[in-house]
Amino acid sequence: MKQSWLENIIAGSYALALHIVIVVLLFIGFNSEPTIIAEPAAVDIVQATMVDEQQVLDDIADRKHLFEVQKAQEEARLAAIEKQAAEEKAALERAAQEREQEQRRVEQEKQRQIELEREQERAELQKREAEAKQKADAEKKRLAEEKQKAEMEKKRLAEEKQKAEVEKKRLAEEKKAAELKRQQQEQEEKRKAEEAAKIKAEKERQAAEEKSRKEAEQKRLAEAEKRKKEEADRLLQESLAAEDREREDRRIAGVVNQHMGMIRQRIKRYWSEPANAAQGMQCTLRVSLLPDGDVKKVSIVKSSGNAIFDRSAESAVYKAAPWPQPSDPKAAAALRDFQFIFRPK
Repeated sequence: MKQSWLENIIAGSYALALHIVIVVLLFIGFNSEPTIIAEPAAVDIVQATMVDEQQVLDDIADRKHLFEVQKAQEEARLAAIEKQAAEEKAALERAAQEREQEQRRVEQEKQRQIELEREQERAELQKREAEAKQKADAEKKRLAEEKQKAEMEKKRLAEEKQKAEVEKKRLAEEKKAAELKRQQQEQEEKRKAEEAAKIKAEKERQAAEEKSRKEAEQKRLAEAEKRKKEEADRLLQESLAAEDREREDRRIAGVVNQHMGMIRQRIKRYWSEPANAAQGMQCTLRVSLLPDGDVKKVSIVKSSGNAIFDRSAESAVYKAAPWPQPSDPKAAAALRDFQFIFRPK
């Protein structure tokens, strides 16, 4: 607009200068021409010349007035345009501030949600640990009760064995007494001996059954103890394996985070800031890499709202390739396809 206004001023100046030159040439031409005609004819020429000069001057005055009017109109139009541009700039600045406030609010809400999820995970983990401890305590109590029962059973068997020995001793004494009386009471002694033999056989049979039952009980207790030990070993192996997996995951995450920091710095070095980039702009990119670290594909997951800014971020990713890859195969696999937020400032 300013250039058009200047062109109009220059064109008007050229026109004014041209008319002045014409007037000067007319004056010079009439003043240098010799007077060789009659007086009346010279008067007519002078009058005609004066009329032409007056017309030129009027034309110049009209053009000057028209130029002043056009200049005033152009200045008013430029002032209106500048006012509109200032209003639009203020509106854009307000919109940018509102977007920045909304982004901060979204980030705060996202962080609060992450903290809430972490707190829920910790509570769930504590609950699972408490339940596992409660189960372990219950199992420990049950095994202690079984052990106490086994000890009581062992004590009962020992008492019965002692009673059997006492009974056996008593029978021996009775047999001895019967032997002394054998001559007098042979028939009675024989009967008593047979009866004692039957009793002894029954006792021995009962003792054999008791022994068999005791051995079976001991075998059952041994198997229970073996199962307990196997279960404890299994739980220990599972716990150790879980700890190993957790340590490995933390290690890989550390390597990935370290390389992500290097990647962000490398992209920022290759980033060319667009002319319309605003403070606080950011976009989320998804990057797919080839095994040699070269970029296979870049896509916008979440736009910054500015297409030029988004394209500049994509271009920086391609320019920064190939990227250094971690020597750890698992960390390298995790960096084959990932997302990150591009924040240049």
